[in-house]
Amino acid sequence: MMNTSMFIIGFVIFSMYIWGLIYMINWGHKSQENDQTKDPELEK
Repeated sequence: MMNTSMFIIGFVIFSMYIWGLIYMINWGHKSQENDQTKDPELEK
């Protein structure tokens, strides 16, 4: 019982970490893309 509950809790924490990591990568990519489109020094 204890082993199963530890596995489930660990999996939940790991899943939340992976979801947060992917979310931050996407957010960083979109913000960088947005900054590049607004940059007057870059040619389009």
